[in-house]
Amino acid sequence: MKVIAIFSEKGGVGKTTIATNLSLYLAKKEYKVLIIDMDPQGHVHKVLGSEKKSGRVLELLTKDKNPYDFISKTRIENLSIIPSDWSLADFTITVAKDPQRHIKLRNTIQKIKNDFDIIIIDSPPSLELITINILLASEGVIIPVLLSYLGLVGAASTLKIISQTKKVFKYSPAIIAFVPNMYEETPQSKELLEKLKSKLGKLVSKTVIRKDPQIDRAQSYSASVFDLEQDSVAKRDFENLADEIILKIGI
Repeated sequence: MKVIAIFSEKGGVGKTTIATNLSLYLAKKEYKVLIIDMDPQGHVHKVLGSEKKSGRVLELLTKDKNPYDFISKTRIENLSIIPSDWSLADFTITVAKDPQRHIKLRNTIQKIKNDFDIIIIDSPPSLELITINILLASEGVIIPVLLSYLGLVGAASTLKIISQTKKVFKYSPAIIAFVPNMYEETPQSKELLEKLKSKLGKLVSKTVIRKDPQIDRAQSYSASVFDLEQDSVAKRDFENLADEIILKIGI
């Protein structure tokens, strides 16, 4: 399993934070990593310091373009990126009449898949055609979960979307893990974490990503927690999560 989406239908759960920090740590462990940003906001390249190429991601997905012309190196060795931009917001309209509109991303990834140890897809909080493309292109998904009532509702909705995808398209990616994110040591958070574990069992990651001001500090510098000199709770949590994912997916 090497094509992994960080996926949730809910916004604000930390998908980009997990995608960038996970990718960076795997690259530091000498895995050859590609991160594909499928969020039109395009935040990933700002954190990873890539050189943006002139091609627009919408062209890559909708025209017969060479994917390697859209892959940029980042400032981190072993880590490359296909950056996003606002052109991707027009994806649904652009491919509306294309019979292969649901598998544009999968077709693109198939052309480059063998050149990387792992491909990580950062996804937007939407239920449009981009979402279907991400799910049909992925072999597995990591689902961030906020430990709040609405966070658990979002996790349940995400499960339903994956289940519906399988029903309609006869395919859905495996669930690698639900990852509790931005965890704070409060009675309510503890209770909701136990509730999540009781409902989903081993699908919940052993690693819990704790809330840490260093995450916000790193993002204010357009960086990741691994770029900061000092040790931090978040850095240890992302290291533990990455090591857990490595074991789960067998890379």
